Amino acid sequence: MRRVASVILPVLLLCSCGQNLRPDRHTRELLTSLDGYVKAREMYVVKKKDQMEALTRLASEIQDPLRRYDVEMRIAEAYFPFSFDSTQAYLKHCIELAGEDLERVQAATIRLGHLYDKSGNYMEAHQILYEQIDTTRLSESLKREYLHVLYDFSHDLSGNSGMVERLSIPPEAPFRERLLRILPQNSETWRVLLRDKFMAENRLEQADSVSRVLLSSLKPEDRNYAIHAYYLSEIAENLGRHEERLEWLVQSAECDILNAIKDYASLTLVAMHVLPEDVDHSFRYLQIAQEDAIFYNAKLRPWQISRFLLEVEEAYQARQDQRQQMIRVSIILLAVLVVALFFITWFLVSRSRKLTRLHAELGEANANLEAANVTLGQLNRQISKADQVKEEYILDFLETLANQITLFRNEDNRYRSLIKQGKADELLKELSIGSRSEKARDRFYETFDQTFLGMYPTFVEEFNALLVPEARLSPSKGHLNTELRVFALIRLGVDDSKKIAAMLDYSVSTIYNYKVSVKNSALGDRETFEERVKMIGK
Repeated sequence: MRRVASVILPVLLLCSCGQNLRPDRHTRELLTSLDGYVKAREMYVVKKKDQMEALTRLASEIQDPLRRYDVEMRIAEAYFPFSFDSTQAYLKHCIELAGEDLERVQAATIRLGHLYDKSGNYMEAHQILYEQIDTTRLSESLKREYLHVLYDFSHDLSGNSGMVERLSIPPEAPFRERLLRILPQNSETWRVLLRDKFMAENRLEQADSVSRVLLSSLKPEDRNYAIHAYYLSEIAENLGRHEERLEWLVQSAECDILNAIKDYASLTLVAMHVLPEDVDHSFRYLQIAQEDAIFYNAKLRPWQISRFLLEVEEAYQARQDQRQQMIRVSIILLAVLVVALFFITWFLVSRSRKLTRLHAELGEANANLEAANVTLGQLNRQISKADQVKEEYILDFLETLANQITLFRNEDNRYRSLIKQGKADELLKELSIGSRSEKARDRFYETFDQTFLGMYPTFVEEFNALLVPEARLSPSKGHLNTELRVFALIRLGVDDSKKIAAMLDYSVSTIYNYKVSVKNSALGDRETFEERVKMIGK
């Protein structure tokens, strides 16, 4: 019964595999690299916390308020991308420690306003930056820092105007032009402003060049590397370089994880980039991004991530629709199979009756009678075996499809219930367990190998006879390797590389490379190699 089932399963899988979207090889390599950082993210967080605790102990041992102010400003700077609450607490304490020292008070106040801006608390940022700073008493260095914070505030507010109260503040361009005049040329901040200017003016090639200069002075583990890589991804997207955009986003996300950054955008954008092709990775990355945004406790980032939930639900529904389509195709194929078995049985029965009549007419010819009896006995055994095979075949596939329909219905009901109950985290956790498509592909390979070798048991030996000795293939017993599967399909009459690629779940270029590699090792004329393969077993 298992051998009978193995005949139809490849047909069902081949009909459905072309409908499944999968990321290309380059994307899979990028995601594999990112997954390594994701697995180690807790280790980087522990390391970050250890560093914070060391600085905190150092600050607690200092009695002089101004010296402690300097240390806690460093702590606030380290906490800035890691925890909104901790950064806010330290900056407010620094304002208290500064006492009557106006320079220190204004420095801590400016950074507190910057924190509120970056976390999406725009009303609080506006109140501090425009109402609590005495601009007439700022030193030159603080004046530059203050202008840069105002520029960031204007830039961020213009990019998120759809979710905040209307605030009347100057546009970012005047701040940028003023800073470009007063900042040292070719400094990092000056180059960042120059890049922003080029992007605002749609001079993307110049912006790309400046960004690469900024990145060239940093190592991948430097905190600002993630920021500059993120802007390079935006520039690549605007230039139509979509593959390059994903590369920069992955590098930015890896740097964020390495530095235990909790307030970021790159991993979320990676999740949305791969959503149409890899729902499991997208769910996992969005779940991590949501966890980090909640940990950071800013108001802006969780809202941004929540906007993608509808797209995630739509992608999930599309995958469920695809499964339903596969079930319908399987049912149609089963119906065709039953009809075909009926006609085969009718043909065999008709043939048996003709042979029986022939046996009666030749009853007097003893020599021929013995041969006819032998032939008739063989045919009767074949008919009996065909009847048994037919019954086992139908029962096995009815049971397989019934189990498959029950499994999909239970999954549908379970996931639909989770969505209605708002248990997105539990849904994401369940969907992140393993890849069904990978398991299905492995089962397809195993079934294909068994079926084909059952039909052509000497295929491997005859195929190797067409190759030079040093290039001959030695797969494990009862299995085929990728090259043999490619030419097994050619033996079955599938010539189109696109169809072979779809069936075996590879890219067309990979199938082409396998065919060329094997043909280069062929004995005789390589141009007739495929035709000779088609003659194997005939």
